[in-house]
Amino acid sequence: MLEYDQDIKGEDYRLLIEIASEKCDKFAFVIRKDMMDDEKLAMKYYNELLKDIKSSLIEVKEESQWAVNILLEATAYIYYYELNEQTKHFLQTKSNSLFGWINGLPEDLMFYNGDKIWLACNSHESYFYIDEKDSQSKVFEILKKL
Repeated sequence: MLEYDQDIKGEDYRLLIEIASEKCDKFAFVIRKDMMDDEKLAMKYYNELLKDIKSSLIEVKEESQWAVNILLEATAYIYYYELNEQTKHFLQTKSNSLFGWINGLPEDLMFYNGDKIWLACNSHESYFYIDEKDSQSKVFEILKKL
């Protein structure tokens, strides 16, 4: 895994999502319960935000740990989705950057090929890691710019 601490923005971000959709079959992101003042109200907001991709939802888990974070005294909802044309469009239009998945959006975007993580981002800490070692790949062209 390669780790980066610079954001991928704009056209490079949209291209990254396109590449992820070719390499991965699902993605996940996190809604942290410890960041909510009123869980019922917050979940109403998130349900409305995510309604367009509801048909691609695989499962929601309540966990205290995921690829890039461990919560000591709280839990979060981890939403797992199929990565398809509809969800790809959602990811490309709801944020303009990889670290933009925060503040009103779910956070800590993660992409999976089967059960193996291809990319995992920690939005609050501004870093991501990626399982990409092929210097000939399309994604490596983006990573070289960082």
